[in-house]
Order: sequence, then structure tokens, then C-alpha cells
Amino acid sequence: MLPLTISAFLRIPLVCALTAEHIVSDLQVELSSASEVVLTSNNAAYAAGNFTPRYNIAAPPSFSVTVKPSFAVDVQKVVRYVRMHNISFLATGGGHGYSTSLGRLQGAINIDLGAFKTIKIDVAAETMTVGGAVRSDQVARALQAAGMEITLGQCGCIGFPGATLGGGIGPYSGLHGPMSDSLRSVEIVTGNGELLNVSSTQHPDLFYALKGAGFNYGVATSLVYKIFPATNGGQAMLAQMIFPGAVNESVWGLARSFAGSQPKELAISLDARYFATMGGMVIIANFIYAGPQATGLRLIQSFLDLQPANLDISTVAWVDIPSKAFYGGIASGGCSPGAYYVPYTLNVYQVDVPNLVSVFNHLNSTLGANATLQGASIAWVQYSQYGFQLQNDNSSAWPYRDVVAFVQIDGVASDASQLSAVGKFGRKMRDMLQEGSGRDHLHVYVHFAHGDESPTAVYSAAKVAGLQRLKHVYDPSGLFSWYNPVRAT
Repeated sequence: MLPLTISAFLRIPLVCALTAEHIVSDLQVELSSASEVVLTSNNAAYAAGNFTPRYNIAAPPSFSVTVKPSFAVDVQKVVRYVRMHNISFLATGGGHGYSTSLGRLQGAINIDLGAFKTIKIDVAAETMTVGGAVRSDQVARALQAAGMEITLGQCGCIGFPGATLGGGIGPYSGLHGPMSDSLRSVEIVTGNGELLNVSSTQHPDLFYALKGAGFNYGVATSLVYKIFPATNGGQAMLAQMIFPGAVNESVWGLARSFAGSQPKELAISLDARYFATMGGMVIIANFIYAGPQATGLRLIQSFLDLQPANLDISTVAWVDIPSKAFYGGIASGGCSPGAYYVPYTLNVYQVDVPNLVSVFNHLNSTLGANATLQGASIAWVQYSQYGFQLQNDNSSAWPYRDVVAFVQIDGVASDASQLSAVGKFGRKMRDMLQEGSGRDHLHVYVHFAHGDESPTAVYSAAKVAGLQRLKHVYDPSGLFSWYNPVRAT
């Protein structure tokens, strides 16, 4: 297997023997007539094809050819073609994957899955079947109308299948765990060029890997999920407020009081950021409770006793949570293509209040003195472990069922010239937070990863070796080695 592994690491985008024009000509003949194949340098054809734009333009991949296949067999033909000719490629759904690991991919083929957007719901069977590029907000609208629900992320614009393949977390994870725990089967084109139906009874080893590390093994064209009757009639309490920096120690202390005993219906999100108009660092708090508003308010009364500003409490439809959370900030900022976004992240296993206060104070002094960094923030999401514990650790590649909070260091630059400074700052914040994480080594959620982390940090020391062995079975040529890869040994 060694030569194949070396080939994967040394893969050269668009092998010299084939020009981009040649590839376009070949694939136009091979694929169904409804499929689209264009040169990305042909701006008129590319725009007319209505291809999905990329969210993050910091360290982006680049493509010479974009293919929009219409059917799973078209995807299979493309994968077999690139494997035969040793051409690098990337399949995209929502276009939201922002890891800098993708920046290694240049002049490649983009398989845009935009044609795979069907949603079929069977309420009686409590199942949902979706195409490989369905967005989270499309899933939410369809399920709300059917009186059902599932775990969704905080951004409505992300590709739902792509999020699932990395686990997928969100405000209802406390109830239902990661998105991947709800997965029942997947239609996938593997790195071998095979079109497989994968489930707990068909290729169970691959099914295990798809639930947490799935993008390492193939292109998912259709996925079947278990769905759940809507909690609280599809309504939730949404409470939003802003705490001044002076009470940050009290806020972190209250967050600690919920660790290990947080009700499964309650999601706590805290966003520490700099607001010059409010005197420096503040904490924007967002509480989602999947139950009656009165009950939710009793649960968060200790936070309300701190007398926060900008208090906004309402009952909202489950479908509207992503668009209204954080005063609509996630929907506007997190779903606008073309951002210079520099992410860093870590998982924490305790709420170390002194560490968090130290980080907060460092932010206050540093951001106040440096306007370039004032777009940075620390996002803290804390879910009940109940949902994550519904399935055992051996059920999937999802490795982190005992996390207290998932922390993002969100760096945003106004232009490319600021990327280095924002990145240096993000790494420092990650290092500082790691000291209070409760673990000796860095652990990260794959979809929040920067791209400089080791496979062990992303997939866990306990699981990474098994996932690497599966690469030899389902992707021996290393075609799927760009997005936070497992990397076959």
C-alpha cells in the first residue's frame, strides 16, 4: 500500500497530461445531458451554472473545472475518471467548509452537488431522506411543516449532509446527540469508484466511519435519517442578553454550575467580543430551551439576576432559531459568502473560571489596543451530555461524547493583509484556553478545526488508527485527503 499512500500525498492537481479543456470535453461526453461541466475561468458559463459560492475566502482551494452532476451515477463516473487520471478534486454541498487544510488544493476539479437537494419525509416511519447538498434551513422548514425535528447546526445555510459526516452539533444535541447519531443509511460513491448503500447491516465498518469522519471516504449523494416528533409542539424559548465585562467572572461561574447537570432541553451559548460603544469586552448570551418559556426562565433566573442589557425573551418556532439567535447575527455574518474567516477551536471538559477570566481580560486589553483584531470573538456552546450519551462510544467515529463545551475562536479579517495577525492571535487564544480545558492534549471538533491540528486531535487517539485502516479499504488512492484528513498510514 505504500506507493499508493505516497501518491496520495504527492497528488498534483490536474495532471499535466490533461488540460482543463480536455477534462471538460471528456466529462461532457461521459455524463448525463442534464449535468453541467464548465471551465471556472469562463466566468459567463460559471455564473450561468449557478454554482455554490464559497463562504470562507481565506486560504481557499481553487478549481480549474467545475462539474455539477445530476445523478449518483454521474458522481461515480467523475470519481472513476479522476482516479484513473490522478486528478485532484473536492466535492462540495453548502460551500461552508472553512478549514485551511483545503488551501492545499489548487487547480482541481470541484464536484458541486447542487443538483442533489430533494427532501422526502415519512412521518409514520419517522424517517427523512435528503440529497447530498440539502441545506440545514431547508431541512428545518420541511420538518417543521411535518411536525418533526432533528439536531441542526446554529447556521441555517450550511450543508446538512456535510455537517452530518463530521458529527454535526447544535442546540438540540442535548436531546438527540450529534446529527450523525440519527443517520440510518447513506448512498455514497467511495474512493474506489463504487456506488454503495451503506448502513448498520451493509458495509457496517464504513457506516461507522461515515458517522463522524465521512468525508474521508467518499461523496454522499443521499442520506436517510431517523427524525423525532417536535418537542414542545415545535416551539422553544429564546432568551438573549448582553453582560458587561465587569460581571464576566459571574457569568462563567453560572455556566460552570450547569456542567454535568444541564437539562437536555437547554442550550447555553456565550459569545465574548469587543464592543467599543459598550466600553470594551462584553458577553452576548443566548439561551434556547425546548419547552415552555416559564420553565426556561426559571432555569436561567440566576443569569437574569445579573441584570443584563438588551434583554430579549420570546417563544419562537424551532425553524426560526438559527435566524433569530444572537439577535440575528449568526444568520447575517455566518451565511454571507466571501468572508476572510480564520477559525481556531478546542473542546473543553471543565469550566475553569479563573482561566476564562484571564482569557477575557487578555482579550479586553489586546483588542482595545488593536483595531485589526476587534473582529475576533470567543464562542462557547454548552449542551447537555444526555443526547450524546444515548449511543455508546463504539457506535460511530464521532469521538467526543463527554465534552462540556465546544469553543470557537472566531477571527475575522477585513482583507487578506490582516490574515497573519488574526491567525497569530487565534493560536495564542487557543493555547491559553487549552491550559484550562481539562485535558493535556488538544481535542477539536472537526468542523470547527483550523486545519493545523493532528488527526489524533480531530478524531481522537482511540479512533484514528481504525479510521486510517479503513482508508486503505475504501479510498486506497487517497482521493479524499483535503478536508481535515485522516490520512492513511
